[in-house]
Parts: sequence; structure tokens; C-alpha cells
Amino acid sequence: MSKSTPLAYAGIVGATFFWGTNFNAGAYIIKSMAPISASIERFAISTLLLVLIFSLAGKLRLSTLKNNLLAFIGLGLLGFTAFSLATFFGLQTTTPINGALILATTPLWTMIFAVLLEGERIDRGRAIGLILGLLGVGLVITRGDIQVLLGLKVASGDAMILAGSMAWAANMVGTRRFVKDSTPLETTSFSMLFGVIGLIVLGFIYEDPLADIRNASLAIHGAVIYLAVFGSLIAYLLWFKGIHAIGAARTSIFFNLAPVFTMLVSSILGVLPNIWQLLGAAGVILGVVFASGMVFSPVQPKPIMSR
Repeated sequence: MSKSTPLAYAGIVGATFFWGTNFNAGAYIIKSMAPISASIERFAISTLLLVLIFSLAGKLRLSTLKNNLLAFIGLGLLGFTAFSLATFFGLQTTTPINGALILATTPLWTMIFAVLLEGERIDRGRAIGLILGLLGVGLVITRGDIQVLLGLKVASGDAMILAGSMAWAANMVGTRRFVKDSTPLETTSFSMLFGVIGLIVLGFIYEDPLADIRNASLAIHGAVIYLAVFGSLIAYLLWFKGIHAIGAARTSIFFNLAPVFTMLVSSILGVLPNIWQLLGAAGVILGVVFASGMVFSPVQPKPIMSR
């Protein structure tokens, strides 16, 4: 294990923490602002900060953008536009419980794509970790009610959210597979740039972003800025760096920590977890332990060649 590996794991956990708090902040924002308009403001701020700060610092190379243009367009539309909008429009015709359970399949799709595109092996630890993680997320979301699981029905909304889950998984594997000679910072910045362009186009089709942003209160804008800086900019940088260091399949397991962090923040805000949520959190944490190779020796990810 290289010296950078523990830092990579810490960064991945940090990213999932910020994504977990996104649900808490997002629930507050959505009461006063249309979803796509809020997404446009969030990612526009993130993109602007990334491009301005790191362009001035000489960290973004136009040659990287040129050499990976098609890859960045695809990754941006998959990881930023399609994932968020598939989830949003899917939830219009399905329940939040259905959506959350379907999104929990993201690590499974990531492993499948990694096997198909990268030739990675699913070792014993990651297989156990995946099962424990999915079971844990199921307990957190369903509160141990088996009827919730038995009552799942395939609807148009479910299919859209499943498509979003697969889009995010494809984005993670595609970052490692198709992007050449690009730093995690460059990959995040350029992918986010095309993702926000996609959001803007769809936003003006389905909503009135300019009016929504103009009429939002300062408190709402403050919450959006939190999402832009911590829930987007910093989280995605940490996540892509984790993919670069330990591989897409192993990184994806940590995605299951997000609902656990959401639960913890809710507890701080006065909504205490029940026994099923606590058991689910334990399952998720154990899943991360197994998947990260702390119990069984992990299969080393294929190194990324630098040029």
C-alpha cells in the first residue's frame, strides 16, 4: 500500500460526508427553489470557482481539454447532468424509498462496468462488502420494514432512477478508462463544465432559472453555496482522486456511506435514528471495511500510466 492510499480513503469518506449533507441542505433549498434551477446555480458556482482559481494557478491545460474533449463531454453529461436530472424527474413518478434503494445499486453497476471495461476482479472482500453495504443501506432507508422491499414495483420513475444510477457508475469507470493524461482536478473541472451546460439547456426547457435564482432568499443562496463549494467542488475532487488511486470499483463502495451521514446530520438536528437505521449504518460501515481490504488482502487496481 502506497503512502497516498490512506489519504485517498480519507478523501473518499470526506466526499461521501459532503454528499450525505447534500440531502439535508437540499431538503431546505427545495422548499423555496425549483430543483433544476438550484442545480444550475450550484454547478455554475462550482465550475466558475474551479476554472478561475485553477486556471490562474496554471493547473488546467487546454491541451488536456482538446485531447479528451469527447470524453469530458460524455462524462459531464453522465456524471453531472444525467445523474441529477434522472433522479429528479424519476422522483416525480416514484417514491423516495424506491429511488434511494435503486440508487444503492450504483456500486453493483460500477463493479460490472469495471469488470467489463477494465478487467478488474471482484475479490472475496469486495463481494462481501457489496452485499453488506447494500443490506445496510436497505435497513437505513426502509427502517426494517420488509413490506417496503416486497412492494417495489417497476415504474417509469424507477427506470429513470436506475438509468441515473448506471450513468453515475459509467462516469466513474469512464473517468479511469477513457480520460488520458489528465489530473483529477482537470477531469472534474472540464466534466463539470459540460455538465452545467447540459443543466442550463434543460433548465430553460422545464423551468425559469433566472426568475428562480433572482427570487431566492439570501439563506437559500447560502445553502446553495454550501452545496457548490463542499457538496460539489471539494467532494468531486476528492472522489475523482480516490478513483485515480484505488480504482472505480473499490471507490464506489463508499457511496453507500452517504445515507448514513445524512442520518447522523439529521440526528444532530433533532431527528434521532431508530434501531433499524443504526443496524443499517453498522452494515454499511462493515461493508466499507471489507471492500477496502482491511479484512482480506485486496486485489491491487491496475496502475494508470502517465505520459
